[in-house]
Amino acid sequence: MKKFGGKNFLPPNYSLIAQNVGSPERENCGTCHFLGGGGNNVKHGDIANELMETTRQVDVHMAVDGASMNCTDCHNTNKHNISGNLYSIASADLNRVTCDQCHTTQPHRNKTLNKHVIRIACQTCHIPEFAKKSSTKMYWDWSTAGEFNSDGTTRVEYDSLGNITYHTQKGSFQWENNVVPEYMWFNGDARHYLLGDQIDSTTPVQLNTLIGDYHDKNSRIIPVKVHRGKQIFDPENKTMILPHLFGHDSAAYWNTYDWDRAAETGMKSVDLPYSGKYSFVSTEMYWPINHMVAPKEESLDCEACHTRDSRLNDLAGFYLPGRDSNRLLDFIGFSLIILTFLGVIIHSLLRATKEC
Repeated sequence: MKKFGGKNFLPPNYSLIAQNVGSPERENCGTCHFLGGGGNNVKHGDIANELMETTRQVDVHMAVDGASMNCTDCHNTNKHNISGNLYSIASADLNRVTCDQCHTTQPHRNKTLNKHVIRIACQTCHIPEFAKKSSTKMYWDWSTAGEFNSDGTTRVEYDSLGNITYHTQKGSFQWENNVVPEYMWFNGDARHYLLGDQIDSTTPVQLNTLIGDYHDKNSRIIPVKVHRGKQIFDPENKTMILPHLFGHDSAAYWNTYDWDRAAETGMKSVDLPYSGKYSFVSTEMYWPINHMVAPKEESLDCEACHTRDSRLNDLAGFYLPGRDSNRLLDFIGFSLIILTFLGVIIHSLLRATKEC
């Protein structure tokens, strides 16, 4: 018998626990990862509790009528080191999980499709949308926090699906289902905002920056969820503020709803200066999409990218056939088409003349 917090308790039987350790199942991983960000599918968008028992339409890998894989089939472990470092928080391109570990770099029978793998991640074509069942949070505005009902009680509002769209403590939220990803060039490395770094408040602050571009041979196009928001910052020092949100003291924001006191106390706790002024700035965070792989017959077709109304319209700096125009290439292409038709006509006339 031992005492903890003034109470007696029996310590766990660690020998018994160690002798009954087994391989983790979906429930072990999902207990945390499905609920990241404070609720089901809030943060990632492609990792939700429906993956506990799902269909091929949601995810071909984890589907009970599909491959019925567990998380550890891809995220294997060696000496407590779990593979699959998250791009949003891990800076170096190390210990990642990639599709070609199982599917190789030549996954298609079609050679043209296999050439795409060099510059396009598998997920780009094989995950046309995410948040297929549960909504995911796409926007969070802290600047609207602190509003109460007329009787002074906490104000909470919901949308038709039961998602919280406003809460006095945290502000406003926007949710989406069946979300079409945004697309970026990514070489596996990332940068992250660190407390104390100066920001440019005239543009959205990137809390994590995925590095890569067309001219980087190690970069490929990947699908991402972009979580946008508004967060508190110091306009004089041009730094993000770490506010003191909760606690039993009078400086905690959720006790007094005083941003100034919360900002001063929070920045003092991390030994960073606070000018005494605060405002709110737009922020962006990028979450690469890796789960909720669609059945192959529902993967993107050529027209999804190689058209004027392309999914890749926001990616600039390179020529994409079908999406972009180039006078020289267009002239050559049309000329070849015309010459081909002329060749067919001339050939037909020669055959007709010979037969006569």
